[in-house]
Amino acid sequence: MRYRWRPSSTAQLPFQQLLENNDLGIIDNPLRRIPEKHLREFIDSFFKESELAKVTNFTNLFRGARLARDEEAFGQEDTLTDVEKAALEKEKSRDPEEDPNKDRRREPSLWAESREIKIILLICCVASITQGWAQAAIVGANQGWPRALNLQLGRVTNGSDKATEPLVTGDVWRFSATNAIVYFAASSVGAYLSDPLTDILMGRRGAIFIAALSTFTASIGQAYAQSWRALFAWRFLLGIGMGAKSSVVPVYEVAPAQLRGKMVISWQGGTALGIALAGLVALATEDWRVRIASSAGPAIVLPFLALVGSESPRWLIKKQRYCEAYTSLLRLRENPLLAARDLVLIWAQLRRETTLFMDAEDEIINIKNEIPYLRPDAYKRQIGFFGYARRVTQLFTIPRVRRATVASFVVMTAQQLTGVNVFAFLASTLFDQGENQENPTRGSLRLYFGFGIVNFL
Repeated sequence: MRYRWRPSSTAQLPFQQLLENNDLGIIDNPLRRIPEKHLREFIDSFFKESELAKVTNFTNLFRGARLARDEEAFGQEDTLTDVEKAALEKEKSRDPEEDPNKDRRREPSLWAESREIKIILLICCVASITQGWAQAAIVGANQGWPRALNLQLGRVTNGSDKATEPLVTGDVWRFSATNAIVYFAASSVGAYLSDPLTDILMGRRGAIFIAALSTFTASIGQAYAQSWRALFAWRFLLGIGMGAKSSVVPVYEVAPAQLRGKMVISWQGGTALGIALAGLVALATEDWRVRIASSAGPAIVLPFLALVGSESPRWLIKKQRYCEAYTSLLRLRENPLLAARDLVLIWAQLRRETTLFMDAEDEIINIKNEIPYLRPDAYKRQIGFFGYARRVTQLFTIPRVRRATVASFVVMTAQQLTGVNVFAFLASTLFDQGENQENPTRGSLRLYFGFGIVNFL
């Protein structure tokens, strides 16, 4: 049985139009399209089909739905307990200068957040340090591996005008390709693998585990390479792990809104710290194999942290594992009402997304301003149609998503064109020109380490 309702004459902009006419980036709340008098019936149907009675009760779920639908109106009814009020207050932050007549409200503190949020932030920090370290470990190793693997790059001695070894143009290309392949693999393979890993195979935790394991294995494998081809292959695998990891790890969906900025900073700051630590290791040892394998240190920690952290509630709901999703949200929010609120809102959003892109015409009913209630079997069938290729296509076919895609592409391309990454990943080669490669000066590595510290600060 499908539950449907007719909107009033003052309905908001139709859902379909929001895909094309959303210049402000406003995310519509689908629950607000359900009249208050119909909400109980709507949630009752969800409660029965989802078997949520195993982990919560209908009253809590319905209260969570009302909170998700209109927090201001629900709060005015004076039905919130002191614990619930405190939990809602903790989610908010306000600049005291906005209204000096109100009591000053504390800025949100990370230490006041749940244990699960702290674990997620720790995963983000360790993953970002691994990311920067794995990228930069080659910098110090560049002073040793070309000669060890029989590449002739035409090095010169102490400012001499003549090279002490012949310059083989092909070897220069091999050296450059070995350095660059990790970024090519990350952007062209690893980043695109993150979607099927996360959505189809094993969820966010599993995807992080696989990406971290790939990074660790490749970091160790590089140290045992006996030819430039082997080193090239290991770095290709490293790039796949890095690309998948950077797309999966920043788990902003589970963080309260006021902490998402800190999550972004933790990723960028951790990456810069990893680059600096790679420079420190290069100063500590002259063995290029140790330098290039050093990123395995933080990489081995990440798979175990991934198993400890919470699974993505959105992924669990998409797979119709509602009880697990509620339990995960409860650990994240530490309050049954907030967990129920987020569960219902995510579920309603997924239903709306599913109906917007339904393939089977006989399943589609008038969805301009309605939330059709899909049976579990119909929902499972339709969400299966919404596959990887279709999601990639919609990056370019939905206008508001296309604008975001183009903007991201321009910003990331501009970052490369500034040239800062040349110093980040080829510094020892640039600074070492004119030095004896058999007894490489530590000056170039000191300059690189200094760059890493400045970059982090």
